[in-house]
Amino acid sequence: MASKKQIVASALIPDSLGRIFVQKRTMTRRLFPGCWDLVGGHVDEGEDVLAALNREIEEETGWKLRTIIEELTVKPWSINGTEYEERQFIVTVDGELERPSLETAKVSEVLWVDRTNIERLKENREPGDQFIYDSVLEALDRLEKVAPR
Repeated sequence: MASKKQIVASALIPDSLGRIFVQKRTMTRRLFPGCWDLVGGHVDEGEDVLAALNREIEEETGWKLRTIIEELTVKPWSINGTEYEERQFIVTVDGELERPSLETAKVSEVLWVDRTNIERLKENREPGDQFIYDSVLEALDRLEKVAPR
């Protein structure tokens, strides 16, 4: 019997300069240790995607979801035989962007990414890094169409 597809909700959070917030997973994480990641996580059983998005933003940063600007392309991926469907949203949040309240056991570093430093997202040369790179690039492209700089 095939396992049920897991749904993931992720936030691409821009600051006032149009940079996207990413965080680096600690080396002790079971999946993708040391890789850059978006704010987000699994949608729990019986939870809708937007509720999960709101919960994950608050759990991982202390910020609160304000508005959804746009949903990006749905991205399927798999690891260890489990299929995932990642729903990604460009969002605005309320809170101090300079001081996220991080889960320090899960996050070793944060970075605000734009086109000048986006290559840093591929520093580990892992497939997960390319996934985050592509997602951030898609968000930067979309943000430029909404509010050209």
